[in-house]
Amino acid sequence: MVDRTSDQFLMDAYEGTGGFADGSYLIPHPREKDTKFAQRKELATYPNLAQKMVNIMMGFLWRQSPNREADGLYAAFQENADGANTKLETLLFTYQRLAMILGTVYIIVDKEPTQGSTKATENLPYLVARLPGQLAAESKRKNGAWTSVTFSEQEGSEIRYRTYTDKGWKVARDLAGDDIIEQGSYFSDGRSLGRVPVVKYHIAKPLNPTSSRTVSWFKGLADLNWAIYNRESELTELFRGQTFSLLALPVSDPAEAERLTDLTVGTENAISYNPAGGGQPAYIAPPPDPVQLYMTKIDKLADMMYKMANLEFIGSVQPSGEALKYHFDETNSCLGGMAEMGEAAELDIARLVYLWQNKVFKGAISYPKQFNLTDLAGAINTALDSISLQIGPEFNRAIKKRLAKQILSNDTAPATMTAIDAEIDAQSDGYGNRIQQQAGM
Repeated sequence: MVDRTSDQFLMDAYEGTGGFADGSYLIPHPREKDTKFAQRKELATYPNLAQKMVNIMMGFLWRQSPNREADGLYAAFQENADGANTKLETLLFTYQRLAMILGTVYIIVDKEPTQGSTKATENLPYLVARLPGQLAAESKRKNGAWTSVTFSEQEGSEIRYRTYTDKGWKVARDLAGDDIIEQGSYFSDGRSLGRVPVVKYHIAKPLNPTSSRTVSWFKGLADLNWAIYNRESELTELFRGQTFSLLALPVSDPAEAERLTDLTVGTENAISYNPAGGGQPAYIAPPPDPVQLYMTKIDKLADMMYKMANLEFIGSVQPSGEALKYHFDETNSCLGGMAEMGEAAELDIARLVYLWQNKVFKGAISYPKQFNLTDLAGAINTALDSISLQIGPEFNRAIKKRLAKQILSNDTAPATMTAIDAEIDAQSDGYGNRIQQQAGM
């Protein structure tokens, strides 16, 4: 049986690997012979619509970078978020895509115990991801906050269990944590971190607010794509087994039937027949109904996938204008919810980064949650119109900072952005003309 609830199945459905590549996710017919099923597995192909839909949603979500207001510590962390020089934005994109596929991903915010001798060589916290299937044990308060969490980790041919609490960590050979391999506290002086250093990155709000995992957005798509995969394989078998017409030759006696046993028919030879008996050669073609039925079923499954993903406007049936607006609103609402959960996860990561440094995060992180207005010039016009309302100097400064980030943040060093913010705070409008010029105004 195929376990369609496992992390592996869902990731295979996205990547088109594993059982989709070797045919082991196919279901044999009740009376299908092993040799026929083996041949069908060899010929199976996977039309990966599910991956396309995830990529479309991720493209919407990350078309515009989040707005971040923080000090130099967080800027340095953004440049090397995993201890291997991977930018935070790259990691967050990966984590959100995994969360979309699996429902939830767990992000460990860890730190090396040894410190550099100077501020420049000081170690920063780093991020490590764990999948839902690796969550081996947990204990929580009534509000759902972890007091301890244990993940399973593969070490060669053996399983290890790594446990985090608010005070320290340990690695054991058994789930109960009695056969300890190593353990330690988070700080050399034995201080508590104050919480378990693990963030739950959900793709949507859990049905139960205290749950440690939410439902996968991708699960329904993976199931439907698996159904298409099986129907496509069966359709291929139909084509191979009965697509070609059969030539029927009337025969007058067994001797003539024996003579025609090894007959080869093609466009480069001919056959003769005796019309005296009243019969002539004719082709018998299989009925087209089974093939048409399969093709109709596959199309319906594909349309169902687009509907489930709130992407009807991309599917084969294009809706009317009013329906299109409704579908856009539905997609926008779905994306907005995902962005909200991404923002919450990054804020939690930021708080832990600063906890590791014995500091409090006082910055701000804001993810775009409206995806209908993707034109930058339109966004700038909206912002400039807002400034013209003359609501107040604080409002105007906030709008100008947002504009500067939208236009410059992708190509400008954090230090430069900090300097621009300082000039805006000082009521210097030296960048005002520059912003409008770059926007083509």
